[in-house]
Amino acid sequence: MSKILKFVKIFFFILYILVIFFLMLENKQISLFYNLPSFIIPGIFFISILFICYKYIVSIMKEDQLEEEIVSIVNHSFRTPLTSMIWYMKELEKNIPQNEKMLYLQSLNNGANKLLSVIDVLVGIKDVENTSGYYFEAISIREIVEKSIKKYRDKINKKNITFQVSTFKDIPLLTMDLKKISFVIDTIIENAVSYTKQNGKILIDCISGSKKLTLYISDTGIGLGLKDKIMLFSKFYRNHKAKLMNTDGMGLRLYLSKQIIKRHGGKIYAKSNGLNEGTTFFIELPFRK
Repeated sequence: MSKILKFVKIFFFILYILVIFFLMLENKQISLFYNLPSFIIPGIFFISILFICYKYIVSIMKEDQLEEEIVSIVNHSFRTPLTSMIWYMKELEKNIPQNEKMLYLQSLNNGANKLLSVIDVLVGIKDVENTSGYYFEAISIREIVEKSIKKYRDKINKKNITFQVSTFKDIPLLTMDLKKISFVIDTIIENAVSYTKQNGKILIDCISGSKKLTLYISDTGIGLGLKDKIMLFSKFYRNHKAKLMNTDGMGLRLYLSKQIIKRHGGKIYAKSNGLNEGTTFFIELPFRK
């Protein structure tokens, strides 16, 4: 579908240029016939040329930026776990106690899972927009939230974060893609845990309306500035403070989350009173019959 849309856009763009070029050739006659100033059509042509140049320069800059971001992601996200895995493998070659071997094997497994998760995210950029790959079934939001919290339990305990989760009373099952919605909720909860400081608080609640369900996840973390609010769901965007607190981030998970929620007919957005004032993420999902 996206290829067809691109083709249609290119077709109409070429058609527009041809029309403008034709008008330039017939400028004198058209201006006399419609009683137009003679500079109108050349002016439109000149503005069109400027716009084309602008779009071309922006596309080149985006390509360069995208290349830098991908190189940075691959270098950091792959090199770090691979280096650790190589070290563990070398240690396993030595004559070490069985308990240490088990710990190293577990670390190797964790490293492999981390690499797979990075690959899943990168591949997800393409797959997430293909709705034919979505498998919809009746699922419980509460169960997804509970499973997600378990994944980050160690980190939550280390930071002594207070978690307050509502009972989700009278919240019905929703027809969604379990894997993809789990990815979204994992992303928001992981961000809340990662960017909430020691002894912070995280609140999770869910409200059911007549046509939609709203899940919100609120934290006492680093908050959002004006630029963050505008760019938060953009591809590869991460603010400076987030990069310092979580060096493993790629700036893709929130972008993918927005695409997933959009494919479910819902909305995802965030509110914050400013930097260091915490953030609340809202996920709105419609009831499917």
